[in-house]
Amino acid sequence: MTEVAEVRQRVLATIERARREASERRARSDVAEAQGRRFIEDTATPVGRQVVSVLKVEGFQFRLSTPAGSLRLVSATNHDDCIELAVDATQDPVTIMTLVSHARGKRVSTTERPLADGVDVDQLTDEHVLSFLLEALTVFVER
Repeated sequence: MTEVAEVRQRVLATIERARREASERRARSDVAEAQGRRFIEDTATPVGRQVVSVLKVEGFQFRLSTPAGSLRLVSATNHDDCIELAVDATQDPVTIMTLVSHARGKRVSTTERPLADGVDVDQLTDEHVLSFLLEALTVFVER
Protein backbone atom coordinates (compact mmCIF):
# COMPACT_ATOMS: atom_id res chain seq x y z
CA MET A 1 0.00 0.00 0.00
CA THR A 2 1.23 3.51 -0.83
CA GLU A 3 2.38 5.67 2.06
CA VAL A 4 0.22 8.66 3.03
CA ALA A 5 3.21 11.00 2.71
CA GLU A 6 3.82 9.88 -0.87
CA VAL A 7 0.11 10.30 -1.77
CA ARG A 8 0.10 13.78 -0.25
CA GLN A 9 3.26 14.73 -2.12
CA ARG A 10 1.86 13.56 -5.45
CA VAL A 11 -1.48 15.29 -4.88
CA LEU A 12 0.30 18.57 -4.04
CA ALA A 13 2.48 18.22 -7.15
CA THR A 14 -0.63 17.67 -9.26
CA ILE A 15 -2.30 20.77 -7.79
CA GLU A 16 0.81 22.88 -8.42
CA ARG A 17 1.16 21.61 -12.00
CA ALA A 18 -2.53 22.30 -12.72
CA ARG A 19 -2.27 25.85 -11.36
CA ARG A 20 0.91 26.56 -13.34
CA GLU A 21 -0.60 25.19 -16.56
CA ALA A 22 -3.80 27.20 -16.04
CA SER A 23 -1.77 30.37 -15.51
CA GLU A 24 0.25 29.73 -18.67
CA ARG A 25 -2.91 28.94 -20.63
CA ARG A 26 -4.57 32.19 -19.45
CA ALA A 27 -1.52 34.20 -20.51
CA ARG A 28 -1.47 32.54 -23.96
CA SER A 29 -5.20 32.98 -24.27
CA ASP A 30 -5.06 36.71 -23.51
CA VAL A 31 -2.46 37.30 -26.23
CA ALA A 32 -4.25 35.11 -28.78
CA GLU A 33 -7.63 36.67 -28.01
CA ALA A 34 -6.20 40.13 -28.69
CA GLN A 35 -4.72 38.82 -31.96
CA GLY A 36 -8.08 37.31 -32.87
CA ARG A 37 -9.92 40.58 -32.24
CA ARG A 38 -7.39 42.45 -34.41
CA PHE A 39 -7.83 39.80 -37.12
CA ILE A 40 -11.61 40.29 -37.07
CA GLU A 41 -11.27 44.10 -37.19
CA ASP A 42 -8.37 44.48 -39.61
CA THR A 43 -8.75 41.49 -41.94
CA ALA A 44 -12.17 39.82 -41.73
CA THR A 45 -14.29 42.98 -41.58
CA PRO A 46 -12.93 44.54 -44.80
CA VAL A 47 -13.45 41.24 -46.64
CA GLY A 48 -16.97 41.00 -45.20
CA ARG A 49 -17.76 44.54 -46.38
CA GLN A 50 -16.61 43.69 -49.89
CA VAL A 51 -18.73 40.53 -49.97
CA VAL A 52 -21.82 42.36 -48.70
CA SER A 53 -21.29 45.06 -51.31
CA VAL A 54 -21.14 42.53 -54.15
CA LEU A 55 -24.17 40.66 -52.78
CA LYS A 56 -26.22 43.89 -52.74
CA VAL A 57 -25.32 44.62 -56.35
CA GLU A 58 -26.49 41.10 -57.24
CA GLY A 59 -29.79 41.54 -55.39
CA PHE A 60 -29.02 39.66 -52.17
CA GLN A 61 -29.68 41.86 -49.18
CA PHE A 62 -27.27 41.21 -46.32
CA ARG A 63 -26.08 43.63 -43.70
CA LEU A 64 -22.83 43.53 -41.80
CA SER A 65 -22.50 43.98 -38.07
CA THR A 66 -19.40 43.78 -35.94
CA PRO A 67 -20.23 43.03 -32.32
CA ALA A 68 -17.12 42.91 -30.12
CA GLY A 69 -14.76 40.19 -31.33
CA SER A 70 -16.99 39.02 -34.16
CA LEU A 71 -18.23 39.66 -37.67
CA ARG A 72 -21.79 38.86 -38.67
CA LEU A 73 -23.52 38.90 -42.05
CA VAL A 74 -27.28 38.76 -41.62
CA SER A 75 -29.92 38.42 -44.32
CA ALA A 76 -32.24 41.40 -44.51
CA THR A 77 -35.12 39.08 -45.41
CA ASN A 78 -34.71 36.43 -42.70
CA HIS A 79 -32.84 37.13 -39.46
CA ASP A 80 -32.23 33.39 -38.94
CA ASP A 81 -30.03 33.42 -42.06
CA CYS A 82 -26.58 34.51 -40.96
CA ILE A 83 -22.87 33.89 -41.26
CA GLU A 84 -20.62 34.68 -38.33
CA LEU A 85 -16.94 34.65 -37.45
CA ALA A 86 -16.04 35.08 -33.78
CA VAL A 87 -13.07 34.79 -31.48
CA ASP A 88 -13.49 31.76 -29.22
CA ALA A 89 -11.19 32.23 -26.22
CA THR A 90 -12.66 29.21 -24.42
CA GLN A 91 -10.60 26.88 -26.59
CA ASP A 92 -6.90 26.21 -26.21
CA PRO A 93 -5.54 27.45 -28.49
CA VAL A 94 -7.85 30.41 -29.09
CA THR A 95 -9.72 29.88 -32.36
CA ILE A 96 -11.75 31.88 -34.83
CA MET A 97 -15.00 29.93 -34.96
CA THR A 98 -17.52 30.19 -37.77
CA LEU A 99 -21.25 29.75 -37.65
CA VAL A 100 -23.65 29.42 -40.56
CA SER A 101 -27.34 29.48 -39.74
CA HIS A 102 -29.93 28.96 -42.47
CA ALA A 103 -33.70 28.78 -42.15
CA ARG A 104 -35.78 26.75 -44.54
CA GLY A 105 -39.40 27.02 -43.54
CA LYS A 106 -39.59 26.43 -39.80
CA ARG A 107 -36.40 24.40 -39.76
CA VAL A 108 -33.11 26.11 -38.94
CA SER A 109 -29.84 24.43 -39.85
CA THR A 110 -26.73 25.55 -37.97
CA THR A 111 -23.14 24.58 -38.65
CA GLU A 112 -20.21 25.59 -36.47
CA ARG A 113 -16.52 24.94 -37.14
CA PRO A 114 -13.10 26.60 -36.91
CA LEU A 115 -12.25 29.05 -39.69
CA ALA A 116 -9.07 27.14 -40.53
CA ASP A 117 -8.49 23.98 -38.56
CA GLY A 118 -4.92 23.68 -37.30
CA VAL A 119 -3.96 27.26 -38.24
CA ASP A 120 -2.96 29.62 -35.43
CA VAL A 121 -4.85 32.90 -35.18
CA ASP A 122 -1.75 34.90 -36.09
CA GLN A 123 -1.38 32.88 -39.32
CA LEU A 124 -4.90 33.52 -40.65
CA THR A 125 -5.29 35.65 -43.78
CA ASP A 126 -7.98 37.40 -45.80
CA GLU A 127 -7.95 34.36 -48.11
CA HIS A 128 -9.15 32.15 -45.23
CA VAL A 129 -12.03 34.57 -44.65
CA LEU A 130 -12.98 34.87 -48.31
CA SER A 131 -12.86 31.11 -48.89
CA PHE A 132 -15.08 30.50 -45.88
CA LEU A 133 -17.58 33.22 -46.87
CA LEU A 134 -17.83 31.94 -50.43
CA GLU A 135 -18.45 28.41 -49.20
CA ALA A 136 -21.00 29.59 -46.62
CA LEU A 137 -22.88 31.78 -49.10
CA THR A 138 -23.73 28.87 -51.36
CA VAL A 139 -26.81 27.88 -49.36
CA PHE A 140 -28.11 31.48 -49.40
CA VAL A 141 -27.65 32.27 -53.08
CA GLU A 142 -28.75 29.02 -54.72
CA ARG A 143 -32.23 29.15 -56.16
